[in-house]
Amino acid sequence: MSLDIIIMDFEKLEKWADEANISRNENLKLKAKKIEEELMKNLTQADLYFPVEDEVLITKNSASFLYKNSKTYPCLLEFIGWVLHVDIPIKLNECKFGPGGIIVSANDKEQAHKILHDCCHELQILLKGKEGHIS
Repeated sequence: MSLDIIIMDFEKLEKWADEANISRNENLKLKAKKIEEELMKNLTQADLYFPVEDEVLITKNSASFLYKNSKTYPCLLEFIGWVLHVDIPIKLNECKFGPGGIIVSANDKEQAHKILHDCCHELQILLKGKEGHIS
């Protein structure tokens, strides 16, 4: 299965999410709002697909993906959770998005990648629905 996906700059998104959180906590509302709008624009314009390693750990009915290069995205996932009013890990259909990786209900690698792709698409639809409604 070949997926032609433009990979977003998740390191930049993680940095912006951290800056937005700090600004929000320091009551710098205008700065936070500007960063949050940029984050939302970036998360909703191109296809959303988290940068995961090609290898998948399959155990029983579960597939575990690690982010590429052992990266973690705690601030980005916290931001997405804040926007969607959900806890971390973000549970969506058959996926759990956590700061250190993603767990998918699947029996094999191909199924796991397809489910992950579908869940990323669904997550993006939910984020698009929140555009312009962040406070």
